[in-house]
Amino acid sequence: MELNLRVCAAFLFLLAVNVHCDDRRPLVTIKDGLIRGTYQQSYEGRTYVAFEGIPYAQPPVQNLRFEDPEPVKPWTGILQATSTYSCMQIIRGEPTGQEDCLYLNVYVPRDKFDPSQNLDVIVHIHGGAFMLGNPAFMAAPGLIMDRDVVYVTMNYRLGVFGFYSTGNGISNGNFGLKDQAFALKWIQDNIHHFGGNKDSVTITGLSAGGTSVHLHYFSTLSEGLFHKGFAQSGAALVSWAIRKTPEVKSKILAEAVGCPWGDLECLKQRSAVQIIGTLNDGNGLGIHFGPTIEPASPNSFLSKMPYSKLKAKEVLDVPLLFSVVTEEGTVPCGVLYGQFDHLDQNWNHIMPSMLDYYNEEKQDEISKEIRDFYLQKEPVTVENFGKVIKMCSDRVFHNGVEKSAKLQAPLTESDVYVMVIGYLGRGEALAMFGVKADVGVGHGTDGRFYYQNFPMGPSDLDEEEIKMKNILLDTLVSFAKTGTPDVKGVHFEPVLKSGDFKYLLVNSPDNITMRRVETLGEVEFWDSLGLKEDENLVA
Repeated sequence: MELNLRVCAAFLFLLAVNVHCDDRRPLVTIKDGLIRGTYQQSYEGRTYVAFEGIPYAQPPVQNLRFEDPEPVKPWTGILQATSTYSCMQIIRGEPTGQEDCLYLNVYVPRDKFDPSQNLDVIVHIHGGAFMLGNPAFMAAPGLIMDRDVVYVTMNYRLGVFGFYSTGNGISNGNFGLKDQAFALKWIQDNIHHFGGNKDSVTITGLSAGGTSVHLHYFSTLSEGLFHKGFAQSGAALVSWAIRKTPEVKSKILAEAVGCPWGDLECLKQRSAVQIIGTLNDGNGLGIHFGPTIEPASPNSFLSKMPYSKLKAKEVLDVPLLFSVVTEEGTVPCGVLYGQFDHLDQNWNHIMPSMLDYYNEEKQDEISKEIRDFYLQKEPVTVENFGKVIKMCSDRVFHNGVEKSAKLQAPLTESDVYVMVIGYLGRGEALAMFGVKADVGVGHGTDGRFYYQNFPMGPSDLDEEEIKMKNILLDTLVSFAKTGTPDVKGVHFEPVLKSGDFKYLLVNSPDNITMRRVETLGEVEFWDSLGLKEDENLVA
């Protein structure tokens, strides 16, 4: 009996060894240890290598909560890189995700993994108002893996965990942005093991991800870590990019969980669910935990307002491509669709928060000026709701992108480009609000042409949408390779150093033209209101 047991044990040992030796899944060695990946299929059926769930920093839990990211500790054995992660957030009123979430994903467009390929690297920073989202849901690799680039996506801390700031130097915030910069440093140190070229890294992002991309142009922590940037529906000068009074929300949070304001040790002892649960109490805390200005130090991500940085010519000199859609204003104003009487009767109450000028002294006067400019004296109706969308598009997205591009273009030798997408396909502009209505090309709907299964329309693409997808992906890949976006049949011209505003208008696969206009986002009108921002902000 004992002999039989020994034989059985030896057989099982040999079987395990043979299985390990015969495991043909991709294996790579980086400085922290061995990583085992998997093979996946692209949209067009190409086999590619996926390494999902690689730690790039220590888990930001317990004593590392509300602290800058720390280097990951090396591991022994083989890390099975087969899991995707989501940082802690509130979805449909419930806490979800993990506080231990600082992982990234690397995708390589080959069925035979070859570290000597030296391919251009495209890095994506997901959106979600700095409070929700994850790469698997918002930046899946299936479409871009039909191109010859190494693709990297990352998690970064969100909401209160990513951006808690007391505004007085006790907690400086911007942990989520520092996570992003830390991931970019990891890419510099490791991407050559995956066949990527560390000297050709393009950072991309949509919405809050797009704003993150542009904010990296103003951070010393990001200098030298990327070489081009593609900012979709976001910019450093959009109205919602920077939280100007972080201490207000941090005080509310501290009181809600029973901690003295500024007592980080107390906050570190609370559970993650208890902390994030306060965001579900009707106070609307979540969206107000976003990027802030920190006291100047070697570890600061952003120590001056981006507008001040631009005026001081303190911006990284690498090519930049902005992209917006024609009806960006579906966020946030799509939520008002169908509530026309309510909007009419409560205009002065709704607009300051909706359009981000709630800290102004003459809010009612400003609200009236805005209404007169966009709606004249008409009541809001289904027929003219497009004017409300136009108002929101200008204020929340187009204005900040136009202003950012115009200010940055003359400061750098590298060119700045702007692309406007007017093609919807079968996308759903108001899908997130449960509304079926024709309001144009809404915020985020262009994501379907870059990221597989993007949640703004059908996951499959019809024949015309495939053409659109190929044009937009080829434009991005050419930009990542050369710093100049190449559009077949059209000369994509950069933003002028002065004068009129130039942009590429994409209305369909067969209708792509350069436009030259006085303004895209009615910058002159919004500047005339004297809002406490940009040139009018008192430090």
